[in-house]
Amino acid sequence: MLMRPFTITAFGSISLLVRTLFADVPQARMDEKHRAFFKDYCVECHNADKQKGKLRLDNVSFVLDSIENADRWQKILNQINSGEMPPEDTKQPEKLAKTDFLDSLSSTLVTARKSLGDVQGKITMRRLNRREYKNTIRDLLGIDLRVNDLPADGGAGTFDTVGSSLFMSSDQFDQYLALGRHALDENFVRSHAGGADAGILPPSPAYRLEPETVANPELEKLLKHYETTHKRFVRWQEGVDKAAAAPENQATLAELKKKDPRLNHPESTLLYYQADQFVGAPKSRDFQLGDTSAAAFGNQQYQNIAPYLQNYLSLPNRDQGAYLTLTEGYMRIDIAPPSPLASGRYKLRLRAGVVDGTPTERHFIEIGIPDEGQIKWNLTSVTSSHQITGSVGQPEILEVPIEVYASTPLRLSIRERQPGNYETAKAYYFAEKKKNGYGPDPSIWIDWIEIEGPVSSTDPKSALDPVIFANTTSASERDHARAIIDKFATRAFRGKEPSAAFIEKLTGLYDTRRNAGDSVEVALKDPLSVVLASPGFLYLQEPGEEKKPSHLSDLDLATRLSYFLWSAPPDDTLLALARNNTLSQPAVLAREVDRMISDAKSSEFVSGFVHQWLGMERLDFFQFDSKQFRDFDESAKVAARREVYETFAHLLRGNGSLTRLLKSDEIFINGLLATYYGIEGVSGDAFRSVKLPADSPRGGLLGMAAVLAMGSNGQTSSPVERGAWVLRKLLHDPPPPAPPNVPQLTRLEGKLLTTRERIAAHQEEPQCAQCHRKIDPIGFGLENFNAVGKWRSNETYVKAGVGKKTWPIDPAGAFYNGPAFKDYFELRDLIAAKPQQFGHGFTEALIEYALGRPFGFLDQDLAADIVKRAGERDFAVREFVHALVSSRAFQSK
Repeated sequence: MLMRPFTITAFGSISLLVRTLFADVPQARMDEKHRAFFKDYCVECHNADKQKGKLRLDNVSFVLDSIENADRWQKILNQINSGEMPPEDTKQPEKLAKTDFLDSLSSTLVTARKSLGDVQGKITMRRLNRREYKNTIRDLLGIDLRVNDLPADGGAGTFDTVGSSLFMSSDQFDQYLALGRHALDENFVRSHAGGADAGILPPSPAYRLEPETVANPELEKLLKHYETTHKRFVRWQEGVDKAAAAPENQATLAELKKKDPRLNHPESTLLYYQADQFVGAPKSRDFQLGDTSAAAFGNQQYQNIAPYLQNYLSLPNRDQGAYLTLTEGYMRIDIAPPSPLASGRYKLRLRAGVVDGTPTERHFIEIGIPDEGQIKWNLTSVTSSHQITGSVGQPEILEVPIEVYASTPLRLSIRERQPGNYETAKAYYFAEKKKNGYGPDPSIWIDWIEIEGPVSSTDPKSALDPVIFANTTSASERDHARAIIDKFATRAFRGKEPSAAFIEKLTGLYDTRRNAGDSVEVALKDPLSVVLASPGFLYLQEPGEEKKPSHLSDLDLATRLSYFLWSAPPDDTLLALARNNTLSQPAVLAREVDRMISDAKSSEFVSGFVHQWLGMERLDFFQFDSKQFRDFDESAKVAARREVYETFAHLLRGNGSLTRLLKSDEIFINGLLATYYGIEGVSGDAFRSVKLPADSPRGGLLGMAAVLAMGSNGQTSSPVERGAWVLRKLLHDPPPPAPPNVPQLTRLEGKLLTTRERIAAHQEEPQCAQCHRKIDPIGFGLENFNAVGKWRSNETYVKAGVGKKTWPIDPAGAFYNGPAFKDYFELRDLIAAKPQQFGHGFTEALIEYALGRPFGFLDQDLAADIVKRAGERDFAVREFVHALVSSRAFQSK
């Protein structure tokens, strides 16, 4: 059950500051004469009985005395301004009447923004979201916690920074206590081992694995088992064949073949599953083969696998290393040190090369957590993927950082990159076996694997370490412990000093544990755990009692800025400026924004904001058909998502134009994505800029696999999803939600129709046509990309039992009441020519993310000012950030 916001107690529980209304606020009111306009052109569709778009206008208040009412009027203005309303097939207002109405409404909205802007809106003291909590623990304790078990944040289309959607439950509070204690345990283990130089642990012997010492004996033993069993099967088979040929069994044989025509095939071994039905047939158990099913299945396994093992064991360099295979052989190398490794950071190294002549798309490995199932193939999760660029003759050494925790034994595996679907992998195996008689040739050879560490970390040290290990002149142990708790709480509360009463109660917890016989370190963990579960840590507090918005203190500004651009607490530089009350000086603030953007920690802003702004959670909505799209596996999906982030990060840090997200002559990819896109000359795991030829469909969001895959259902592309996404995210013209009881396209599932024919049938419904005339042409302009973002010229529809149909892609179309385009390239150019619309949508999202509340009516002027300032500088991405941070809204509470 969700808990209501708390009342402030000795432990700092949470309160909501409620909006205060002023009696003397100037009133914004529409002239009543305009009600006739509504009656003539709007009320027919928006009345008590018929409320299209869930909007009723026959009784709408003409007094704009609340944000909700003013926001409703703003939407009315937008709809009439755009020509969407009244619908073109209904009575249209005369030009003069429409202009008079819009002029009056526009000026009334200006008055409303001024008057309602003097009223303080509701402020929620926002809880740290899951990303921010993880990063805050990392900065505070130097521990990278797994927080997947915490509830997901955000909802109802809002960002995960919006306070109104960040609830707290009693169960969640318990989770924070447990997670905080776990982080402290890890910190104490590492700090105790490293002393004052926390994070640097004494060296331990490297773990080394020579995979051939495991692979060779394992595969030789398996092949010997198959060959021995097969010899017994052949002897039993001779007896079964002799019995089946006997006259007394001919009727039985004929009946079996009638029931299963596959038995008529001369190479079929299915007959041996039924061997016990023949009179005089030998018993399979007498040959140590189990029952007839086990015997027949074992023979099939021999036929399927033994040729592959025989080929594998004849490969060169097998005695110096092991080959990764897809479904048989040495499918996965498990890394399991014989004794637990000490907690800390390590380097995983491996020496590997690719086999000449194997497909480029198979020159990748995946590292992840092994599935403990019977088949040593799968990974429960892929933690990273890497391209192998060396050869068997000249292998490369790959180095990957890993973390080992005291409470979690190391479990890692390495396999060749492949779809996370065993059936798909087997289909590939048997297709290759049909060609060469044994199966797919291995493509990656591993010479050795080793783990070195614990190693010195280049990451910032834990903020707790200098507190714990600082020299002290305290008169007593208790005073020293109290000083530690006080300093830690101040840092955990982001520079805000806790009350003396709070610290005294925490010190009392320390006393209790010491009196119970705990050591100093163990006794400290209880009060420090309370700090990490207290509202001062879990909530971003900007308290204020004023009736009007007031300026943030420099300390609060430092916190707001750091969680905006880093999703993490302020560092020492920001805190020092805040304590000196110089952070809010315009020149200093601008300099700090640039410094923070240049810092690697701004990657948290890039991934956190961009993922939600572009709706990239949809990329994980569907299981992509691995049979159709074998190379769009989890590694490809991760790389595709990363391309979006890297592109935005480049524009942010280089102050490039936001418009280059609409069209660009460069792309940011690594070796895996270059292979996927068919771009030559790019290798390695690092993402880098690659110049594109003039005729490339890549460059900009519309050419990115992640964006295009979101506009599909995992099997086929969806012009409707893609068109709606472009309207929402690129053109700032979101279509309304679909009305209820819309006929689904699945009703056409069994018909051989082109995509255009299917969607045209959908538009026959009047309630659908109004929106689809705007959405669908844009989506059709993107149809040259398949469901996973690869270019195509034709599309094929296949339905079992129905048939197959192939047709050429027709990407031509026209914007509703706008220009026509003949293909994807012209469509992209037309969208790229609308930077104002794109900039407005981006700005609204940025405001919501940064301020922690939904973008609303009162933010319209702020958004316009930001877009204007950025537009004067070619829509440079960093200018949007500077304009927002320097605004009154960002610096007020």
